Amino acid sequence: MSNFTISLRRLVVLLLLSFPAAAVEVDLTRHFSTYSSVTPQIESPFFGVPGEARLLLSASPNAKATVSLNGEVVFTFDGEVNLPEEQKIMLQESNKVSVETTGKDQVTVRIKQRADITLNVQSRIHFNANVLDFEAARAFYGMLGFDTISGFPDTNTLAMARAIGIETPTEYDGSKGDFAGGYLLHGELIGPDGFWGGVIDLIEFTIPRNEKPPYESVNRLGMASAAMLTTDIDSDYAYMQAQGVEMLSAPVTRADGSRFLMFKDLDGVFYELIETEGEVVESTTTQIYKLDHVGINVSDLETSTAWYQMFGYEKTSSLPSTESEEVARAMGFDRAFERKGNRVTHVSDASTFELVQWITPFDARPPYPIPVNHPGIHRTAFATTDIEADVAALRAQGVEFVSPITPCCSGDDSASSIIAFYDPDGTIVELAQQPYWLGVLLDVIGWFRSIF
Repeated sequence: MSNFTISLRRLVVLLLLSFPAAAVEVDLTRHFSTYSSVTPQIESPFFGVPGEARLLLSASPNAKATVSLNGEVVFTFDGEVNLPEEQKIMLQESNKVSVETTGKDQVTVRIKQRADITLNVQSRIHFNANVLDFEAARAFYGMLGFDTISGFPDTNTLAMARAIGIETPTEYDGSKGDFAGGYLLHGELIGPDGFWGGVIDLIEFTIPRNEKPPYESVNRLGMASAAMLTTDIDSDYAYMQAQGVEMLSAPVTRADGSRFLMFKDLDGVFYELIETEGEVVESTTTQIYKLDHVGINVSDLETSTAWYQMFGYEKTSSLPSTESEEVARAMGFDRAFERKGNRVTHVSDASTFELVQWITPFDARPPYPIPVNHPGIHRTAFATTDIEADVAALRAQGVEFVSPITPCCSGDDSASSIIAFYDPDGTIVELAQQPYWLGVLLDVIGWFRSIF
């Protein structure tokens, strides 16, 4: 792709960003849990926006239970009462719900609240892959056809360290620049077609170091996998096999007719390679041309689908609840699986996530904690045009942040800024704001230099 084309695309995006963000109505789940006689009368705290909400109940046959909210009984049923579809309730900012049951009864409580939310998120910038040996990992991704888009500082301010969950001071002595007590890492932004094919934030952390292995399966809570698109999966399979890439199977076909395989990078990160229609070009590497979805495993699909909708991701399709045993084996399972899932697509840049609630098998251990240095896909980042307004809007909805908004990434006078926070299951998400005009200007200057 020419520098001029890249600059033109950026200019078009810049013009689109000049339009104000629109509010979206999101039906957020404030609380969701199942209660039984094993855990009687346990109070569950949860956040709410003061005002009207809805209580939705389901129960085992002939269940008997009493549901209380903030110390007051809001519903009682004895097995003969038909449960209402929903019941209006009033929430405070801090709430507690409890359910008293008898026998082997089970009662599921979901509390939902509609909110008009305006965020200025325009795109997914990248997802991050932490590695243990940057040079080896960079060679691996280069073998797949990924190019360097840009580098970034190996060290930074203590505020930047705290912004990604690193307790300071660390053992870093400042000998490689910037501030003692911060982090030391090396990384690059890489992609299969420059910025436009999608971006991986590839990083090796030296200080603080974490050498625990990535998720050992694709059904663990958190970001367990990501996908790449190719126009020739058979040739890529043969090439990658010759290069010694660890693959879970040869290409297989799903029920919808699509062909895919799964492989691991050098650290064991799972990637899905999906074949699409398109031109097969002459290449010494692969036909991979684009990053596709990031797979995010969630504990409750309804909760997470609404939560990501706040950032501009709308449901575009449902995932099949199961597939053949051949497909399951190609994903690393020894038997057919059961799940619920949605593919969600951003309204501006068409980036995608697959949100999956695994029924069986399911690994309910929590996602990688902070700091964000665990080998594997630890976080994803969104670009916003107004980080302060977005943070205020998210705080109003009870989102928990790792740190305050922090200048990034060249000291206290940086023109950009970032902030990290948690999704409903504790998966790390970032917002980043950059002076977009700078990228356009530099590309235009570079193009003029190339023709004179």
